[in-house]
Amino acid sequence: LVLIGADDPEGMLRHTQECRDRDYPFAADPSQQLAFSDDPTIRRLIEGATYLFSNEYEAALIQQKTGWSADEILALVGTWVTTLGARGARIERRGEPTVEVGVARELRKADPTGVGDAFRAGFLAGLSFDLSHERCAQLGSMLATYVVETIGTQEYELTRAVFVQRFTEAYGAHAASEVEPHLRIARS
Repeated sequence: LVLIGADDPEGMLRHTQECRDRDYPFAADPSQQLAFSDDPTIRRLIEGATYLFSNEYEAALIQQKTGWSADEILALVGTWVTTLGARGARIERRGEPTVEVGVARELRKADPTGVGDAFRAGFLAGLSFDLSHERCAQLGSMLATYVVETIGTQEYELTRAVFVQRFTEAYGAHAASEVEPHLRIARS
């Protein structure tokens, strides 16, 4: 899976087309480039994506600029993952029930910078572990919670035991039992 994140628009288009030409699955995350891109560019960036990542604002911007409805977008992408801020995340697939995942309880709020990146990193890690989309979003949400609690996007301290404990509190023992075997972080 190739992640095509916000970058130079021409480079993003080139990488997206190369994925299509080579039949590589790709995840589209145009994020801040949406505000500067026109309709044809946005359409080319997301059409055929295996995963489309956005936040609520970006989801509305995609629909506004392309003129596509949510259903039309879902017909063009495999899975649409939308972060909802304090309400968690929504995972949509055409013809399947929507999955919504809440956020883990924060110990404190320090800085939201990097929260979306952390969510996406956790989600993609979950995919690499072959977890369900629900577990992927839970993993992403838990990691995002660590980021929002610290100043600096990579300044949090992560230990396996505390991560699993907090994950269990947020999502239950069954969910934690599916995620824990894949964690490769320092033990406490």
